[in-house]
Amino acid sequence: MGNTDFERVHSVAIPPPQPFSKSLKNNLKETFFPDDPLRQFKNQPPARRFILGLQYVFPILEWGRKYSLDFFKADLIAGITIASLAIPQGISYAKLANLPPILGLCVSYMIQHL
Repeated sequence: MGNTDFERVHSVAIPPPQPFSKSLKNNLKETFFPDDPLRQFKNQPPARRFILGLQYVFPILEWGRKYSLDFFKADLIAGITIASLAIPQGISYAKLANLPPILGLCVSYMIQHL
């Protein structure tokens, strides 16, 4: 008795089926562009679009003015921490795979920048 009352009160309607092409388009859009990356450009004058485009390609133009010495110190500590972990790990994995250590460092660098 308790389960049927719960199911009736909290039931959710199943959406109607969509055509395959529309479903595929929506799935691909959600996979490759989860958020519309160009939404900030909509309804903007051309000069503002140009500035937003530069900031999109070069993000430092947006946050560079707010960057302080405290942020630099924190970034430096984070960089040293990651390097102190990634360098030995890359060398170790390369040795484990009987590869030259430089390959482990290169792969570690590439993985950090993906």
